[in-house]
Amino acid sequence: MAASCQEVAVGLLARRDHSVHELQQKLTQRGFDQDTIALTLDECLARGWLDDSRFAASLLRQGVSKHHGWLRICQDAKRKGIDTELLARAEQEQDVDWYTLAREAAQRKYADLDGRLPPTDQKGKAKRMRFLQSRGFNFDQIQYALSYDPDTHF
Repeated sequence: MAASCQEVAVGLLARRDHSVHELQQKLTQRGFDQDTIALTLDECLARGWLDDSRFAASLLRQGVSKHHGWLRICQDAKRKGIDTELLARAEQEQDVDWYTLAREAAQRKYADLDGRLPPTDQKGKAKRMRFLQSRGFNFDQIQYALSYDPDTHF
């Protein structure tokens, strides 16, 4: 017996939170018609099973825990159909220090046992900068992370 659109949606939402866009795509891929999908999404929204604001907050927490910067998290959110405005509201509520996060990402990747970034030549510095840039940090955050000295900061 084939599962109904709502049963499939509930099954997907039971595994993890989804954005409206993501759930719509998954239901479309499973061959449900657009009218049935719209009704199912409305029902899920009405019951609170589906909430893009909650999903945006979750996406932000996951990105921060992976030491990703704001730009990378925004890119991931856009791919999942989340508006940057929702993500910005979630960011205000969570109060993330992007500079500290960039420093921690650099230290996790490049620090010695004392937590210091060993000196490097221009090529090594460029490599570190590219790494942090790929993680979604902006230039100021990268500069802060790479110039941080634990002996001068308390």
